[in-house]
Amino acid sequence: MTRQEHKSILEFLEETLNRSVEPLDVEADAIIRAYFKRHPDAAYHITKLAMNLSAPLPVDEPKRRGWFSALRARHG
Repeated sequence: MTRQEHKSILEFLEETLNRSVEPLDVEADAIIRAYFKRHPDAAYHITKLAMNLSAPLPVDEPKRRGWFSALRARHG
């Protein structure tokens, strides 16, 4: 892992935790903690997935979505 990757993970976690305004669901929290305790690697995989999902879309992606919508409308 590079220093930049290390920094990116920490920044993502800080930003995510600092913007959370919902009250903690105690039951959901217990389920998640129990799962992570049984499967320690899950935290890594879920964090990487969340980071990928929160990344900005490539510039061409909205254009592709527009083409797909237009095709669906024509053949819908």
